[in-house]
Amino acid sequence: MSKFSNVAVVGLGLIGGSMAKTIKNRTNCKVTAVNRNRLVSVKAAEQGVIDGIVGEDASLNEADLVILGLYPDTCIEYVLHHLPVFKKGAVIVDCCGTKQKICKALYEPCKEAGLYFIGGHPMAGIEKSGYDASFDGMFDHASMILCKLGEDQDSVFETVKEFFLKLGFGFIKETTPEEHDRVIAYTSQMAHVVSNAYIKSDACKIRYGFSAGSFKDMTRVAYLNETMWTELFMENREDLLAEMEEFIANVQKYHEALEQKDEEKLCKLLKEGRICKEDDIRMEEEQQNKK
Repeated sequence: MSKFSNVAVVGLGLIGGSMAKTIKNRTNCKVTAVNRNRLVSVKAAEQGVIDGIVGEDASLNEADLVILGLYPDTCIEYVLHHLPVFKKGAVIVDCCGTKQKICKALYEPCKEAGLYFIGGHPMAGIEKSGYDASFDGMFDHASMILCKLGEDQDSVFETVKEFFLKLGFGFIKETTPEEHDRVIAYTSQMAHVVSNAYIKSDACKIRYGFSAGSFKDMTRVAYLNETMWTELFMENREDLLAEMEEFIANVQKYHEALEQKDEEKLCKLLKEGRICKEDDIRMEEEQQNKK
């Protein structure tokens, strides 16, 4: 497939808005968009972030690439509803935090309609949400996860990878929907669960003057969009439950060591954790050197 020249962004929240701003600033593509709240679409147009509002002065059937910045269930509903409208041969990429449900729901219908649906997940974000928090630079050096779902996508997949690298992503991680959801339960979803539960301690109310970087690191993602994360957690329920059970079992070991006043056991547990982190740092550096 040749390069994309017309990109439509559906949903101008934090991720969709950042996509629109980055594409506009870093490519020669025409950028159109639509948002549930029309005022956001108008604001983006007035700021020059987009060249037109889909459904008003721009048509969805003009887009070579459609980027979905919606919640998973809303993505599914939107694509299925608009299947007859999309341009034949267009590529559709979502930005959702789970992949199995959406890929299963949209791959075959899109294929039958002459479209290419590729599961995507930009590994970038900040605590805030909404269009006003979006910015060009959100994706610099981040990983873009892509799920190629069939051999029929070979002809467009390299073009999609090249496009996202132009937006500043550091590298493309190719995976399957199953592997994505299993690993993301650990790397992202568990971090939000732990942070959100940790900040509920009564000690938080009197922590001022007693906290530094470690507290900020632990609580950063407690500031979340509960509606979106509830949907993501429920969609990835089994993988997340498995990670939670392993975490609880590990924490219980520390609890027992303290309860039993077993200094040797506690020191051993802490050393094991330190070594795990050292191994993680080394593996990350090796991956960076491969790029």
